[in-house]
Formats: sequence, structure tokens, C-alpha cells
Amino acid sequence: MGRVITFLTDFGSFYLSQMKGVILQRTGDVVFVEMATDIPPQDVMSGAFALMVASRYFPPGTIHIAIVDPGVGTKRAAICVESGGHVFLGPDNGILMPAARALGSPVAWMLDVPEDASPTFHGRDVFARAAAEIICGTPIEDLGTPFEPQDLDLGSPRIVANGIEASVIYVDNFGNVVLNMRRLPDSDLRLMGRRLRRVRTYGEAGWNESLITLGSHGFAEIAVNGGSAAELFGLSTGDRIVLEDISCSE
Repeated sequence: MGRVITFLTDFGSFYLSQMKGVILQRTGDVVFVEMATDIPPQDVMSGAFALMVASRYFPPGTIHIAIVDPGVGTKRAAICVESGGHVFLGPDNGILMPAARALGSPVAWMLDVPEDASPTFHGRDVFARAAAEIICGTPIEDLGTPFEPQDLDLGSPRIVANGIEASVIYVDNFGNVVLNMRRLPDSDLRLMGRRLRRVRTYGEAGWNESLITLGSHGFAEIAVNGGSAAELFGLSTGDRIVLEDISCSE
């Protein structure tokens, strides 16, 4: 099997095909995996969470190209991060660092940008070229200069007077809301006046019942059996919520 290259982006398939084409022009011994191509536009936190969860299931040696557009007019530093035998390529907006830190001790470089690179499409003109160079044997340190990348902190929940304050770090395609909590308290919880049933699987909850569980990704997840928790509670990535400890209010 050839070198594995994954893609995670808020771009469409047209741009993704160009990145693949650039790599194939330079080396054909590759396996492409589209890890996620439906990240919400400019949602760096969602992209970082998805990359962190999925990248650990790929073998060492995998190259991950993760691009969530930082927005027109923002700084477009292009970086490469190596950690745990994996290589991550993307913009310096924090998207790479949760995954890199989860795999080991990251080392980063700011990539040299070719003179003919488009200022608005580093995915094709910088990251795809860098991936091909690495596959062809060019040492990463020859592609740029050592760099201290921007970190992205997913944050931690904190105890408040009436329960736990947490942040939404991801909303999946089913409307399930992932929080920056790695464990659930023993007490029952309520959100916006609605009880959240603590379950191990969705099947333990009744139809249209709100629930909270530790998902397969290791973070707490709020869901509605047969519905969308994001729509029900009006939540999106970055929102802060208070999970009310029912025992404190009854």
C-alpha cells in the first residue's frame, strides 16, 4: 500500500480534486482518504476536534492535510507539524494542534511558500506540494523553518453554583452536541429546563427523549433520540452552556 494522505476541509470537492491532482503529478504511490469534507465554513474548532478524533486511527507515516479557511484578510501562515509518526499540514489557526498533541510531542515548521502560489489556495499550491515532497523523500526541515504554532485550547468544564459550565466543541451531522467534558458526573443533569437522561447507548432513551452520554470519541455528547439536540437547544460550536445539577435545585 502507498503512503496514506487524508483530507479534512471546509472546501468543496472541486478544490479537493485539485489538491489530489497536484500530488499525483509528483508521485503516484499514494492512498487518498477523505476524512471530512463537510466541516462548516471557517469552523476551526469543529475541524480540530474531527482531526483529533479520527487521525489516531491511521497508521504512523500518514500525512494529514487539514484546511479550514481562516477567512479573507487573515494571516495565512502555512505550517507542517510532526507528531507520533504522523505529519500534519495546514494553516496556522490551531486546527492541527489538538491532534498533534494527542499523538505525542509536536515539532513544527513554517513552510516556505512557492513564488507562484496563489494567496487564496495554499491547499493546492503549498500543502499538496509539500506532501508530495515528503513522499518523495525530502526531509521536512528542508521545506521550511522551525516554528512555534498557534495552539487551540478546547477548554475544560468548570464547576459553577448550580452545576457544570461546558463548551460546545462539535456538532455532528445528526445534530448531536459534543462538549469539552471527558467524564459525566454521578448526578442527574438538566439543560434549559429539560432533563438529560444519562445512558450508555441511544437505545436506552425513549423516542424524542433528550440524553447525555460519553460518545465513542471519549467526550460527553448531548443528543435527542430521533431528533437534533442542536436544533432543540439552539446550540452551535463555541457556545457555552450550564448543565444544571438537578439535585441542587430540587
